[in-house]
Amino acid sequence: MTRINIIKCAGGAGITIVALDLYSYHVHEFLVSLVLFTTVFLVLALATFAAVLLWWASEQLANTSGPASRKVIAFSRRLIAAPPLS
Repeated sequence: MTRINIIKCAGGAGITIVALDLYSYHVHEFLVSLVLFTTVFLVLALATFAAVLLWWASEQLANTSGPASRKVIAFSRRLIAAPPLS
């Protein structure tokens, strides 16, 4: 298929969805929930990626800054692994 045919098909599909959206409550609800869940998933994925990136960057910074920060990392790992106080 040529680029013009692909654009025509994609445009036709978009127009069809919009036309159905105007006449069908269920299609409208489906599109709204699709946008909502896509947005929530994207935000959660970006937050997870940011947390992992920050953890990795802090590990790299601690490894390059010297033995004192390595002691702090070891202490924080022991603190996290310690059983909760009752």
